[in-house]
Amino acid sequence: MPTKPNKDNTINDLLNRARRYCAGSEQCEDTVRQKLVVWKATPEESDAVVSTLTAEGYIDDERYARAYCESKIKNHQWGRQKVLYQLRLKHLSRAAVDSGMAAVSEEDYLAALSAAAKKKLAELHAASAEDPEVRQKLTAFLISRGFPLQEINNCLNAPADPPPPSA
Repeated sequence: MPTKPNKDNTINDLLNRARRYCAGSEQCEDTVRQKLVVWKATPEESDAVVSTLTAEGYIDDERYARAYCESKIKNHQWGRQKVLYQLRLKHLSRAAVDSGMAAVSEEDYLAALSAAAKKKLAELHAASAEDPEVRQKLTAFLISRGFPLQEINNCLNAPADPPPPSA
């Protein structure tokens, strides 16, 4: 006759699954809690697992926010507004979000904006954003990526890189 699983065994199983999940990639408390719901953990079990993972260093919302901001801005060319919105959806503290946003330098941020603009210009088969139709499409795209209009205009109005001085 099969025996019922021990309650401690269930928590240990959940804890081990959550450890593997957190070891695979950086996770925040909210995503771990969502995963525990999928794994059919009770709220008490979820609280116990999350508190243990936090104490062991598997979950650190500030570390997660820094990694998230760096990844989305540098690698995916997202703007601050989109990153902030996505972090708010993850119920992170204001301190964690501020820490994450501070991790990205202004130079990296502006480089991401410039790279996104250049990539979209190439997709539009345009050499520059001087044509009003191209500029409108480019601006709409960059706004959808989370860049503020003022930063977009500054980027598009900036002179092209000057040629290197001849020797």
